[in-house]
Amino acid sequence: MEEDRQGPYSVLSRDDFKEKMKKQIDEISEIFLVSKSDVTVLLMYLRWDSLRVSERLSENKEKLLSESGLKPLVIDPEFDASDSSCGICFKTCDEIVDDDGLISTMFCSHKFCKTCWRDYLQKNLFSLETNQTLISCPDQDCRSAVGPDTIEKLTVEDKEMYEKYVLRSYIEENKVLMIKSCPVSSCDYFIEFHEDETDEEHSLNVVCLCGHTFCWRCKLESHRPVTCNNASDWLSTVLTSDESLSRSRPKTDTMLCPNCFSAVDMSGSKYLRFLICTCRFRFCWKCMRSEESHKNEAGFYRACLVPVAPTRRADLEVSSGNRWKDCEISMEKAKCDLQAFDIYINKEPGVLRGQDIRIVREGMMLIVQCRQVLKWTCAYDHFHTEYEISKKEYLRFLQDNATTTLQSYVKQLLDETKEASYAETYEEIGNFRDRLSTATSNIGNYFYLFIKNLQDGLVDVKVNSYDGCLVGPYWFCDRCTFGNTWFDKECKMCCDPTASTLEEISGLSLN
Repeated sequence: MEEDRQGPYSVLSRDDFKEKMKKQIDEISEIFLVSKSDVTVLLMYLRWDSLRVSERLSENKEKLLSESGLKPLVIDPEFDASDSSCGICFKTCDEIVDDDGLISTMFCSHKFCKTCWRDYLQKNLFSLETNQTLISCPDQDCRSAVGPDTIEKLTVEDKEMYEKYVLRSYIEENKVLMIKSCPVSSCDYFIEFHEDETDEEHSLNVVCLCGHTFCWRCKLESHRPVTCNNASDWLSTVLTSDESLSRSRPKTDTMLCPNCFSAVDMSGSKYLRFLICTCRFRFCWKCMRSEESHKNEAGFYRACLVPVAPTRRADLEVSSGNRWKDCEISMEKAKCDLQAFDIYINKEPGVLRGQDIRIVREGMMLIVQCRQVLKWTCAYDHFHTEYEISKKEYLRFLQDNATTTLQSYVKQLLDETKEASYAETYEEIGNFRDRLSTATSNIGNYFYLFIKNLQDGLVDVKVNSYDGCLVGPYWFCDRCTFGNTWFDKECKMCCDPTASTLEEISGLSLN
């Protein structure tokens, strides 16, 4: 779990990206002796691909500057250079209150007042959801580029808006870096995924510094161990409406056929011993075995061999929904505890040392991740164990065991943190760090294996299969290799009282 957070991605703030962007601009400016303002325009024009910008500048610098609007235009002989009115509102310099009067780009002579500049930028750039690769002069027939040098002449508000726009272009339009923003609306962090990493195991789970864990591919909250499609289906169809939930739950008087796993209606058949499925298979609703297995050699019916309380599919579905809600409540509580810890540390900065704060916070973030995994195992239950009762029961066992293990870690984290706040000697502090770091690593590894077990399909439930035997809805006994349905908790052949025991077989001889 913890390895994912330190995997092939970095969590960066806006200031971090500003520094990366500034460094990228400075490097190209120094190498090719182009102003930083012009480099900014070129990088936006070529979607922040430094390699492509460098190649184009090396091949034909003048051509690139010309097509990106960074070359002075030839002045039209008919243009009146003495005209000192705004090209949009036609106000003259005498009518404009602004100190700087009329402003033009660095490469043309079309002049506009600050008010018209602001309206133009707001309407055509800042208010749009999509980023433009090239910002040109407000004159519709002019292709001169508007860069930082021109924006510098405008108001402080315009400068701030332009800086945000350039940064947004760097983050959203960047074709070299893989960048996504944290899905939490109030969070200002961004995630940069390293291009040289293609590990699918890591690419699913991303942990932001705000504590939110989400999937890199679909930006839904982290939904391991289920796939993106299953997570979307679960949220959009199963949880969105009571109607869809009711459709996913069969009637209370419904049993699953052990032969084809179809729902069999029990209403009107409560006093009958055997039910008939649409596949023509007849089975006992008490022990879920076939009708033939209840007959002796004389053809008479006998009592159930191994009475088993039938598991109703509707009860299992409701239980999955309830478990989801309970796990969601526990996860939200873990998030609140993390926020409360941050607030407490800000108010009482001297309670724990910097390294100790990091260790405790990492542990609390890990608890949030584990709670989230437990929540999504309920969706895994819905999609992957619908017709396999033994797998469903095994999954419930794993869920309960993981919950108990996590709860034990939560208690240890709280106890260790309290002791650390009173620690005085270096030995006590060192012991605290070792114990908590080891416990955090252990719980992370535990949940990593838990997730892997689910993603592998709970293979531990199945015993070894054999070549040439039946496959599909059967498990095979390791002792006698008999194929049993998933409703059989014990091998029917080994548990059959009419079958010969191992002692009887071993006592036989060929003589």
